[in-house]
Amino acid sequence: MKTLWKALGLAAGLALFGWYISRADWRSVAEALARLGWLAPLALLPYLAVYVVDCMGWRLCLPPKLKISFGSLFRIRWAGEAVNLVVPSGYVGGEAVKVYLLRKKGVPGQVGTSVAVVSKTAQSVGQLLCLILAAGAFLKMGNHEPGVHAGMVSILGAGVALLVVLFWVQKRGLFASLAGLARILRFKLSFIEQRRARILEVDEAISGFYRQHRPRFYAAIAVYFAGWLVDTLEIYVVSRLLGMPIEWTQALAVETFTSVVKLLGIWVPGSLGVQESGIMLLGRLAGLPDTLCAAYPVLRRGRELIFALIGWLFLYTEHTRLGTIRAESAVAAAADRQ
Repeated sequence: MKTLWKALGLAAGLALFGWYISRADWRSVAEALARLGWLAPLALLPYLAVYVVDCMGWRLCLPPKLKISFGSLFRIRWAGEAVNLVVPSGYVGGEAVKVYLLRKKGVPGQVGTSVAVVSKTAQSVGQLLCLILAAGAFLKMGNHEPGVHAGMVSILGAGVALLVVLFWVQKRGLFASLAGLARILRFKLSFIEQRRARILEVDEAISGFYRQHRPRFYAAIAVYFAGWLVDTLEIYVVSRLLGMPIEWTQALAVETFTSVVKLLGIWVPGSLGVQESGIMLLGRLAGLPDTLCAAYPVLRRGRELIFALIGWLFLYTEHTRLGTIRAESAVAAAADRQ
């Protein structure tokens, strides 16, 4: 069944990508991209800044007693995000990679899992705050199509409700709540039943972080919120590099709601088609030039490819380096026993 849904998602993504291809004036896009020249690498800087800021937020979600260098955390997080960019796993695959690499650094598995949950919660709250600003920016433009106002209100309402449920579930115990829901629906989750003791440890680690390190959690929300704001600089900078400058409020509206659109394509590899068509539609609603609406997704895909390659390289080097350290430690321990 899962394979069927993935196949349907891929088919829908390809259909949307075909729509995007058919609506773009590729001659104008090529001329705009040609104007970049040696300035093209500048388009990578805003998202690199996002990675730095988000890693700062992620670090705040780790217990203070864990002493891991920022450089190591930065590489681990980049590797996890690279997996999320490529593998259609609902962003679960990348988080599992981060937990795995943290465990190789000496962080217990239940602590790494709790960090992933706390971090995603803080990031989601920051995103909601940014969505509120973006919705206000859209409404102030006054040039949106009928129905956009209702759609934005619905998105914000659903987001607030989701966060309320998320906080309630985490207060009760995330994995305990899933187990309870499974019992109500009469689903047999053997995975949870077989690992109940470890799962309860993770729930305790999550609730313990909220109780003991509440200021760090609020600080993480603030940092992630700043990261979402920095994210809006990408299309803002690109518009200027292409000679089609836009207002920051337009950049805020398009970039922030693009993140919401991408959630609809989490089971499509790379959100293919979903991202491109979403940017084109949102750009037109925000009053962006059609050429920019078509050219920006191309540059964004190029940036994603570069960042994914670097992230997979980090994954390889981190895994290899950790393996080397373990091997050397085993040799040293054997020598000490002799």
